[in-house]
Amino acid sequence: MDGGSSDGTLEQIEAYARSQERVRYLSEPDRGLYDAMNKGLLLAQGEYVCFLNAGDSFWAEDTLERLFAAAPPEADVLYGEHVEVNSEGQILSTPRHRPYPRGELRKAHFRTGMRICHQALIVRRQLAPTYNLKYRLAADLDWTLRLLSQNPRTYDSGQILIRYLAGGISARRLREYVWERTSILYQHFGIGAVLESGWAILRHKGLGGYPRLNPA
Repeated sequence: MDGGSSDGTLEQIEAYARSQERVRYLSEPDRGLYDAMNKGLLLAQGEYVCFLNAGDSFWAEDTLERLFAAAPPEADVLYGEHVEVNSEGQILSTPRHRPYPRGELRKAHFRTGMRICHQALIVRRQLAPTYNLKYRLAADLDWTLRLLSQNPRTYDSGQILIRYLAGGISARRLREYVWERTSILYQHFGIGAVLESGWAILRHKGLGGYPRLNPA
């Protein structure tokens, strides 16, 4: 999905599409990141979907092959770890804000915020909801909670899946993001989750964050 860019991106997409017949793309103005992702979801035809934004990539060229070779065929949501990288692709030593959840991934894991990077969730397309455009910065949290409300069958890969470009729009508009996240947690869990989220932030700062999984 391309938001009608004029910086040469579209030419690169077109060249790639000519060499990969399964690639489909759309370039037009949109109403923000999540509107573009909704368009992509409606165009997708594969069994599973995964959202990678500009600057994000899979951990290795064979990440998906290894993931699906190990996962049970009935899995609806496959997930794993991510590392943060800078614009040069260098891995940053950024600690996790929340501990990595092991085992069956459930809605309750997200009472204090995102425990899995949105890009590291690979979801059966038929179960993937559309994004609520009421949220401009934290719609991925609401999306994940609505997804997990369906009690899908989940698979923990226990591996790093994604290189995530740090410094996205939510980091640049942090106050607005925190307000949206708080509203979403209150809507799904009530005031108790809002208080738990505040405590988790304080604990994270006091502990210096949580360790990440090591590369396989």
